[in-house]
Amino acid sequence: MEEYGFFSYYSSHSLEMTPTEWDRVSLLIGQMRKEVQDHEDSPALRGVLHGYLHVILEYCNRIFLRQTAFGDKDSSDMLKRFHQLLIDYYSENKQLSLGVPSVQYCASELAYSPRYLGDMIHQATSGTAIGYIHSFVVERGKSLLMHGLNVSETAHLLGFGYTHHFNRIFKKVTGLTPSEFLAK
Repeated sequence: MEEYGFFSYYSSHSLEMTPTEWDRVSLLIGQMRKEVQDHEDSPALRGVLHGYLHVILEYCNRIFLRQTAFGDKDSSDMLKRFHQLLIDYYSENKQLSLGVPSVQYCASELAYSPRYLGDMIHQATSGTAIGYIHSFVVERGKSLLMHGLNVSETAHLLGFGYTHHFNRIFKKVTGLTPSEFLAK
């Protein structure tokens, strides 16, 4: 079921079926009911129901892919809102009390489920939501370092509880530690 990520979306991001698609899925569900009623004691019932369920899920996946294929403008708008949320987060110094922004926090603020936000970020950037957050934070960190703050001060101002956590993310994003970055 993990491959069908749209199940963890909020209901406001539900699949939008055409009447024909709804009829197909309803027909399959009706067939499943009939199988249960007619063959309740059959040892093969579970396999038959599994087959029907698989077909229903694949229909839903096709609908999901169709919906997200047309979402370029939506994903671009969402990406702008996501980026602005990160700017506002740091402008309002929320990192000092809440730490580095999380995908969960950002999704909640944007009224998305975390999975939906992640899928939309992936569609827009081919990367992950947490990767986008980390890149954003590291860019802010570079600026603070270049303005004379040391690594520990920078980590604290970005919302990291531990300097080594900042170092690890900085290196993951840039390929350099903050100290190596400063030495360049």
